[in-house]
Amino acid sequence: MQRLSHIAKEPSRAIHRTTNRRRIILIILVTLLGCSCALYLGYTTTSNSQSFDYQREFQIHNKLPEVTPHGGKTILYWNGLFEVSDFNLSEGHVSQHCPSGYNNCYATSDRNSNSIDSYDIILFHGINDELNENDLPSKRSPDQKYIFVALESPANRYISSRFDSFFNATATYQSDSDILWTYSDVVQIASNGTEGVRDNQIKIEKLVKKKSRVAAWYVSNCNTKSKREKFVTELEKYMPVNKFGRCFEWLASCPRNRDCFHDEIEPNYFFYLAFENSLCEDYVTEKFFNTLKYYVVPVVYGGANYTKIAPPKSFIDAKDFKSPQHLALYLQKLTKNFTDYAEYFKWKGHYQIVSPEKRIICDLCKLANDNKKKTYNISKWYSSSRCRLKLN
Repeated sequence: MQRLSHIAKEPSRAIHRTTNRRRIILIILVTLLGCSCALYLGYTTTSNSQSFDYQREFQIHNKLPEVTPHGGKTILYWNGLFEVSDFNLSEGHVSQHCPSGYNNCYATSDRNSNSIDSYDIILFHGINDELNENDLPSKRSPDQKYIFVALESPANRYISSRFDSFFNATATYQSDSDILWTYSDVVQIASNGTEGVRDNQIKIEKLVKKKSRVAAWYVSNCNTKSKREKFVTELEKYMPVNKFGRCFEWLASCPRNRDCFHDEIEPNYFFYLAFENSLCEDYVTEKFFNTLKYYVVPVVYGGANYTKIAPPKSFIDAKDFKSPQHLALYLQKLTKNFTDYAEYFKWKGHYQIVSPEKRIICDLCKLANDNKKKTYNISKWYSSSRCRLKLN
């Protein structure tokens, strides 16, 4: 019996040894898998830490890190845009929202952040009284690109011929710029359908019923190259124009901390005179785009082809009329015809006015990643020859 008992226990021990071996193998496999996961996570964290550490470095010290993330491009804002040091484009990892391939740009206004000749792009506000010939980079690498930025018209500002062949790209309102720098962008949106059209119609009806005044005009430059003030004087002979600003001492301007278009213009006026101070090719300023954001029809007076930049039937162009008198008669006719006046707001269901800064950043970053390079005779490219004295 003892012998039989011993034999009977042998299979049980064999099974036990097999089970132990399986446990050991399983433990080894789990350990190896855990190590692999740890290595992967460590690699991922290291890869991502470059961008994270960069952002943290910039937030704490307000400067670029000594080593830009691999493949990153750097942008330096040299002299600011009308005292706005970052050109209204922000600083840090500015291109995170851009498509893959040019979302790797980092920007700063701190000239001491890195060596001046190490930046891929340097932005200069290039007009007179903003760009100082005695305040330029002390050294320049062959691969750097210097960008000329201007939002003012060459009828009022200029760039010295001293800077011919200095710039490699342009960023202005002119349509042939390397980077189109507008005050706003007009983008097409998905139609909001029949219900949206009806809602828009109801809103127009409510607003129009409250309107009682024909046209408003805010102005601070009293003697302009375009002679817009003379045009308005003639226009006033045939229709009322409410004028505001420092050119008219008895009428206060709009305080900077108040949205006067929302509070005053939209509820009370049918039209706003978006008249430019100079009649230059493609020159359209914020006074036009800002009006489009509201239920007020802009009347334009400028050198641009507005049909190329604005939604269809969103404005009235002064140059389409024989005289200020003919324009006045048409405007007053519209104030008495709701159906015809409402036609100027149909576009709102199909287009939107948006800030251009994010697009501009992506265009800049795309340029930074492009190896192509050229130079400009900038004093001829940005010239008053692209302007005219008066409307035809």
